[in-house]
Amino acid sequence: MDLFIASDRQLPIRYYVNEAIWIRRGCCYLPQLTLPFFVEVEIKNSLNLQIINEYIQEFQRQYKQTEIQILIKDTNILIEMLETLPQKMPSNPNHLLKIERL
Repeated sequence: MDLFIASDRQLPIRYYVNEAIWIRRGCCYLPQLTLPFFVEVEIKNSLNLQIINEYIQEFQRQYKQTEIQILIKDTNILIEMLETLPQKMPSNPNHLLKIERL
């Protein structure tokens, strides 16, 4: 998997076939994951990371309060997520976001 998204709430699964992105239920245990619900994300083209940003923003709009942890293997994806996600998050202190290297 390219990255893992964990949350304190159940995360939806999504399949973007044309963009080659699969967001599916997590099935492996990682000690770094500190939140109870998580999905595994497979990305074939890192140019489509905007879809992941939109997925997270959509999830946050559904709730008044969220906590999200993102674990990323690829350094390039990590750098891009660090640059783009914080700027696009709602300016609400009730939405916590932590991006880390796996």
